[in-house]
Amino acid sequence: GEGDKVIMIPLPNKKYNTIVLDPAWNISLSGKNIRRKEQANKLDYPTMSLEEIKNLPLGDIAELGCHVYTWTTNKMLPYTFNILKDWGVNYHLTLVWTKPNGMMPCFGYKFATEFCLLGFYQKPMQKFKSMAKLNWFENPSIKPHSTKPQKFFDLVDEMSPVPKLEMFAR
Repeated sequence: GEGDKVIMIPLPNKKYNTIVLDPAWNISLSGKNIRRKEQANKLDYPTMSLEEIKNLPLGDIAELGCHVYTWTTNKMLPYTFNILKDWGVNYHLTLVWTKPNGMMPCFGYKFATEFCLLGFYQKPMQKFKSMAKLNWFENPSIKPHSTKPQKFFDLVDEMSPVPKLEMFAR
C-alpha cells in the first residue's frame, strides 16, 4: 500500500542488450490520485520516488548501445526524459499503447494512452533485429492495474537484441 518501499533484489551480475523498465512511479505526487471511482485511492504496489528511479544503476547492467524501454504515464512523461539523461540513455522514440477503455478523470479527455520511451544506453546503438514496425499498438487495459500487454513484449522480442531483462514486472 501507500508508503511501502519497493524492495530491490540484487541486480544480476551480467549485462543486457535490451532492458524493459516499468518503474513504480508515484503517480499521486500532486496529492490527487487520478483513479476510477471503483478503485482504491492507493496503488496496489509500492512506489518509488523520482530520486530512487533516477539512481537505478543502469550502467551496471546495460551493454553499450543497449535498447532501454521505459514505461511512463501522461503525468510522469516530463520527468522520464530527464531520468533517461541521468541514466546515460539517448532518447530515440515513444511507443504508444492506445486503450479504447481508458479512464476519464475530471470529465474531460479520456486517458486512453500509455507511453514507453525507447532509448539507447550511450553509443553506438545496437541494431534492430527487424524493421518497419509501427510505434503504436492498441490493446484494452489489463487487470491487474499496470500490467502491460503481450503485444508489447512480442514487439520488443521481434525488434531488440537478447539477452533481455525486464525490471519491475507487476
